Amino acid sequence: MAAADLIAHDARPTQSLADLWNGRRVLVTGHTGFIGSWLTTALLQLGARVTGFALADDAHARTRAWALTELGADTRCGDVRDFAAVHQVMAAQPFDVVVHLAAQPVVSIGYSDPGMTLTTNVTGSVNVLEAARLCEPPVLVHVTSDKCYRNQDWPWPYREVDSLGGGCPYSVSKAAAELVFEAYASLYAAAGKRIRSSSVRFGNVIGGGDAAAGRLVPEVIAALRAGGPVVLRRPDAVRPWQHVLDVVHGLLLLSDGLADRSVSGGEVFNFAPPGDGETVHTLASALAASHRGLSGADVPLAEGRGDFPEDQLLRLDGRKAANALGWHHAFDCADAADSIVAWHHSVAGGSAPHEVTSAQVSHFLETIQQAPSARRQTGRHR
Repeated sequence: MAAADLIAHDARPTQSLADLWNGRRVLVTGHTGFIGSWLTTALLQLGARVTGFALADDAHARTRAWALTELGADTRCGDVRDFAAVHQVMAAQPFDVVVHLAAQPVVSIGYSDPGMTLTTNVTGSVNVLEAARLCEPPVLVHVTSDKCYRNQDWPWPYREVDSLGGGCPYSVSKAAAELVFEAYASLYAAAGKRIRSSSVRFGNVIGGGDAAAGRLVPEVIAALRAGGPVVLRRPDAVRPWQHVLDVVHGLLLLSDGLADRSVSGGEVFNFAPPGDGETVHTLASALAASHRGLSGADVPLAEGRGDFPEDQLLRLDGRKAANALGWHHAFDCADAADSIVAWHHSVAGGSAPHEVTSAQVSHFLETIQQAPSARRQTGRHR
């Protein structure tokens, strides 16, 4: 279903996203990562003045850093584990919004390099939140993952009130980051700081350009381009897949809600798709169908074996964020697959990755801005 079909119009005049974000000073940690690069592209198109802070430790990060700098971002290279570097960049100017995305985002790397995973995800959060305590940006959005919940193999989705926990280094790092956020949110309130903060627990974010090893979409896209077969480690596993542009929209709405005080500071939100999740096989089949539609090639799916432990069921309840923000997802599983395959097809045809990302962002922003303001409408989580 198209994005425009999912947005109910409100007769009340409200500001557009461009009016709200034009000129805002935004610091994005991890801006050269998969999600960070899409968010930074959207912010720049909306007229925000973006400073990005991230490592440039692989080819994808360096390419994104160059492209985002060309688009107008002020790119600063640094490690989120280095407090002095984090504090220096946050203190350099009075930011209106800080979005903390810098992280080690891959479950399998947590097994192969647990020390780096824990220090990046836990110490990184401490450093950003401590720097914010000193610099006092009005809005701070702290991002973790649905893996922060202690997985009980429940058939129902996890809510924000459910227990945090772990079982693997990556999950422990995200649960610990949430506890760090809780401590700092309390400190901000007790000290009368002007900071309005929120922590967001993402479901599985998918989109064009994700190159992380061990994740489903990059593996499926690589297999499709090679002619298959697509080998699925756990085809019946359920995850809360959601397109990166829907997540970007949610971050914009949340930041704006914190800024105008319509969203309470110190709260946590799940960012999850309507319907709470789909199987690995469902998403892989949608990607294969989209690929077949563009290439004419039919690539079979096959079942394989995983080389590290993974939970079978992980559903996420996103109703709190949907209702608080009036946030409507524009992409279902098939729409997301079409967008991802189209992104990779364009890049394979010779288009630069940042140009394809910019085009998809531009189209999405034009579509959602046809509605006066999604955040101030009654939420409908389909």
